[in-house]
Amino acid sequence: MTKFSLLIICLPFSFLASNGDGPIGTRSAALAHSSSCLHDVWSSRNNQGSLGFVRQADVGAFYENRFFVKELSQSGFAAVVPIKKGTFSLAYSSIGYKLYRESQVTLGYGLKLSETISLGVGFDYLNTKIGDIYGQANAFTGSLGLNIKLLPQLTIATHIYNPFRVSITNYNNEKVPTIFKFGAQYIFSKKVFLVGEAEKTSAQKLNVKGGIEYNPSSLVYLRVGGATYPTQASFGIGVNYQGLKIDISSMYHSILGLSPQIGLSYAFGKNYSKPTIQP
Repeated sequence: MTKFSLLIICLPFSFLASNGDGPIGTRSAALAHSSSCLHDVWSSRNNQGSLGFVRQADVGAFYENRFFVKELSQSGFAAVVPIKKGTFSLAYSSIGYKLYRESQVTLGYGLKLSETISLGVGFDYLNTKIGDIYGQANAFTGSLGLNIKLLPQLTIATHIYNPFRVSITNYNNEKVPTIFKFGAQYIFSKKVFLVGEAEKTSAQKLNVKGGIEYNPSSLVYLRVGGATYPTQASFGIGVNYQGLKIDISSMYHSILGLSPQIGLSYAFGKNYSKPTIQP
């Protein structure tokens, strides 16, 4: 099979996460992108409702070689900056190649309403570019998120993206998908937690995802996960050394194969948060 043929097969799967608030970050990918409950630098895209619990400045970048086809590669970066009240964030991601590329910029803000509740909003700019002939299309949309710590060990979160179903082009009334996510996290101990998430888009079937993160030592994190639509398995490893995090992960599709990813992030400056169980 030629690379072009593989590209045509991959397109329906590969762009599900583009211009539709697809989750980003290598840690998230290792957990099958069941990330709405997590609070880290990637909450800037994955759930702004978790940003209120991110109380230290952090910057990160990632690169994904989707199905080992360079035309489907995805890359991006994110940054979070806490202030006295709340946390601001910026995220950027781009997928595709010079003849077809989709990009998304997200500006977010999260506020911790109490020690157990965080609420956030996101504002998104979407851009799709098709070659030199068809030009490009743009759209603005947004999202809302909520993260609630019901118990010290149990967290739930929800996130809705593009609730008003904006159109990215007038041709055929092509709309950006609306995506609703509901997730839960259970922390067994300081070393192990379990996350799960149900995701429903206006254009796709229900996707149920889950993952486990295990911290066998102060430096190393092991992660595995899986998703139902499309059916995929995920795994990864992370290293955290004095705020510098290096993550490697991959998702495996039974037909299309592996999508390896590497990420790097660094937390710095004053930490405004109280000690917590979650790393």
